Amino acid sequence: MSALRGQVIFRSSREVRVLHEGQVFRCDLAGRLRKAGSNPIVVGDWVEFERNENTDVESDGRVLAVEERKVWLSRRRDVGKARELILAANVDQVAGVFSVKKPRIKFGALDRILMASEYMSLPALVVINKTDLGIPDEVEERLSVYPDLGYEILRTSAETGEGLDLLEEKLRGKATVLSGPSGAGKSSLISKVLGIDLKTGEVSEHNEKGKHTTTAVTWHPGAADSAIVDTPGFRDWALWGLEPRELAHWMPDLKKHLHDCRFNDCMHREEPGCGILGAVESGDLDPRRYRSYLGILDSVLERIERDR
Repeated sequence: MSALRGQVIFRSSREVRVLHEGQVFRCDLAGRLRKAGSNPIVVGDWVEFERNENTDVESDGRVLAVEERKVWLSRRRDVGKARELILAANVDQVAGVFSVKKPRIKFGALDRILMASEYMSLPALVVINKTDLGIPDEVEERLSVYPDLGYEILRTSAETGEGLDLLEEKLRGKATVLSGPSGAGKSSLISKVLGIDLKTGEVSEHNEKGKHTTTAVTWHPGAADSAIVDTPGFRDWALWGLEPRELAHWMPDLKKHLHDCRFNDCMHREEPGCGILGAVESGDLDPRRYRSYLGILDSVLERIERDR
């Protein structure tokens, strides 16, 4: 029997679901793939699989091989030994989804998602959800920085329908991975845009943290060759693969001042002749973005020290 080609749309510890010509196959993994270490197969991978003609088993087939990934979005997983957690592969763009309230937007987490996207040369946009709750002036002021950096901001509300037509337009014809904190409303937006019913949860009034209603990454095919990849909400986004001395390179407004640094190994904290510090002092760089960089740098250095 000849092998078939399909794309992974769901992966759990028990099974892999592969989409082939509009049909979903529940597959097992070949033995060597089960022993291949972390991330041997992820949502978005193109795979070769064979159908199972034995009606006495539960699976529809078996995945034989995984094609080389073109691009992927990943973050650090700190449960047990630190490792790379690939959220999705072979996507076209990233949408960072945050809410104005319940939970409030954390700009440090947004900047990490955008940096991870830059690292993989993935276009990114910012979705600010729950606009029906009202966007505080200080949030609007901070958001005003991002369009100048090349990141479009979409304001949406799953409750009122605001911005959903524009969101659908931006997602059309592309495979987009949605990432954001628990409770930001990713599943609600997907339900509205694709017209499907996904489970959603409430946000705690005590700590403004949402519950993880999406428990596994899922690829939702849409019309016109588009797809939305829903990912579990996070409480902390940790970067993977970005070296401390290269962090500023992945923030566009900091990157343009790197050539002004006196030293090639400048960390942009208190070194003499630092171009980025000079830009902050002259007003050419938003000090809040610089403080975000420092926070991200400290977190990366802390995790490196923890890994030793």
